[in-house]
Amino acid sequence: MSASAPRNKRGRGSSREEGGSGAEGSEDLDVAELRSFLRKEEGALRSGANTIVNTDLLERVESVKGLEAKLQAETSYSAAIESGLVAELRKELSACYRIGVKLEAWVNTFTPPLSAGGNMGVSAEVQEGIFSIIHALTAGCGEATQRMLAYEKEHAVMRTKCTDEGIWERYKCALECTQLHDVRKACAQMYGDLLMIGNSICSNMSHLRADIKEESKNIVSMY
Repeated sequence: MSASAPRNKRGRGSSREEGGSGAEGSEDLDVAELRSFLRKEEGALRSGANTIVNTDLLERVESVKGLEAKLQAETSYSAAIESGLVAELRKELSACYRIGVKLEAWVNTFTPPLSAGGNMGVSAEVQEGIFSIIHALTAGCGEATQRMLAYEKEHAVMRTKCTDEGIWERYKCALECTQLHDVRKACAQMYGDLLMIGNSICSNMSHLRADIKEESKNIVSMY
């Protein structure tokens, strides 16, 4: 097997060779309007985060906690459907997903430049950790919703394919046991993720400050 050709790496002098110095290239791009727009949008996200963190998040924790207790008390998936708990879980998954996406956007408003070091670099790493905790909620809610749909599809497909009622009843029992386990699991994970988000925000507020980003801009502008 022949060796692959080496990749062309971007050299430090490439910008000078193609059209002037690196400083001149950056000065050609005026992002004043973009900065102004982002500052306005980020301000709105931070303002809205107060309601999400202090009201919406608490409501979701209490609601999911109560729903988890109800699901644990159910004896079958069919009973959970008839009592409306499955529909309630879908509603909670959707609500928590939206909260997670909004919190992800909020955390991103504090992100300093990628080249930031020192205390700003530490804050960037902490923010990345908080983001990953929030993303666990959004990803988990999305996956749980898709699994619920996949199980319903499996139920419909196998019902049309199974002609032996005895085999179908055994399969249906196994499938519904799995579905009941999965909805309980989804609810428990959602509750844990919500609490983890609250704890991570409260424990790391010093790294979620707008002045960190502004300070980093001032330092970058010096060089």
